[in-house]
Amino acid sequence: MKSGGTPKKSSPIFYGGNIPWVTISDFKNSVNDVIYETDQNLTEEGLKEINNRIFPKGTLLLAMYGSVGKTAILGVDASTNQAILGIQPKNYEVLNINYLKFWLDHNQEYLSFQSKGATLKNISLSIVEKMKIDLPEIETQNRIVALLDKAKSLLEKRDKILMLYNEFLKSIFLEMFGEKNPNFNYWQEVSIVELGKNKKSFRTGPFGSRLKHERFKEEGEIAVLGIDNAVENTFKWKKKRFISIEDFNEFKNFQVFPRDVIITIMGTVGKSAVIPENIGTTINTKHLAAITLNENRCNPYYLAFSIHSNPYITGQLRIRERGAVMNGLNLTLIKELKIKEAPIELQNRFELIYKQSIKAINNIINSKHELQKLFDVLSYLLFKGELDFNTAVDLEMLLENDYSFFKQNSNQETINLLLERLDKDELNNNRFYDQRLYDKAKEFVFELLKENRIKQVFDDNSKRVKLTI
Repeated sequence: MKSGGTPKKSSPIFYGGNIPWVTISDFKNSVNDVIYETDQNLTEEGLKEINNRIFPKGTLLLAMYGSVGKTAILGVDASTNQAILGIQPKNYEVLNINYLKFWLDHNQEYLSFQSKGATLKNISLSIVEKMKIDLPEIETQNRIVALLDKAKSLLEKRDKILMLYNEFLKSIFLEMFGEKNPNFNYWQEVSIVELGKNKKSFRTGPFGSRLKHERFKEEGEIAVLGIDNAVENTFKWKKKRFISIEDFNEFKNFQVFPRDVIITIMGTVGKSAVIPENIGTTINTKHLAAITLNENRCNPYYLAFSIHSNPYITGQLRIRERGAVMNGLNLTLIKELKIKEAPIELQNRFELIYKQSIKAINNIINSKHELQKLFDVLSYLLFKGELDFNTAVDLEMLLENDYSFFKQNSNQETINLLLERLDKDELNNNRFYDQRLYDKAKEFVFELLKENRIKQVFDDNSKRVKLTI
């Protein structure tokens, strides 16, 4: 167990070689928590400068500065800087290094709590050395690693699916409204100001000196929207802020309406979203611009998506951003932006596609949250030695794997749950994640039938054949 080192920054002969040199920033770019490539490489001279400290492939890395407690596995032989601790087992027959990684991940909060430093948090080698771990037999470690690997892979799949959905939406948008559309060059270019419903269609919130935080309440009838509601390029309720009806009478000119487009104009600039239909009475802060559109000419979902993902507009925004310290926009700049006035029928069709995709994305996000809770519970029980491997394993997790894994980790309760869901055709009720899992569930049932673990019986009440254990 040792840390790496950093050659003198003033000596360029130490850098640009062929020896991977890992720093904390490389943890962010790791694939599945395995580091294969680094931002900087050392030369042979650079390696000598840090006393030839190089860790072999498979070494567990632990961040001791900044992202305290963050872990990764080396996918290549590499050196590290002094902010990273390299850990190797003395005996691989006693310790599975991936078991230790999961254990450290589970105890990251403890490590963070032990860290010191006002600006840059850090922990010392002695703190790590003093940590005590209950180490089960290697066979149990291996099984725990296999189970947590399966659970973690599901979380990673969700992230990949979310990324693909977002890429799909952007691809569809560009197919419909980009230069690939054969009619693109025939569409008229208009300024956004021409697409407003009336003269009061473009507005920002009241100055901060008028709408101070002291006026905000945790509950109320009049919500106040800010950057956080649009920062993910889709409308989301984050921290809810409210003002009184009396205050609203003072700020009613800043009211935001259903299907308005909101754009972040300070801080995180150029994020945009559409206000939902059931918004209620709301106003926006000075950090947002709100636009009420003439929907006979412009669909709000077309404009909102264009603001953050249409190269025709994003290129203009990059040129027009203002602010020496913090990038910013204003209403004048937004009004001057040019956009192609695509046929309204095409814009409305995109809204339908967008809403269907967002519904699917939200289902995936909810599924990921449930899987994360499952992973956390599994970790807690496994490291306390309180988990029976054949219980407390989520059905969806079992179905995401092959039949042998399902067979090994399922029990009577999970098989009953599987039969119950299939009996109710739960795909239609969103109880199964997607068609693929539904088909896999049926496949597993056929395997269970072959092994005589379940049987078919005629149910007198429903007058049909049912499956039972």
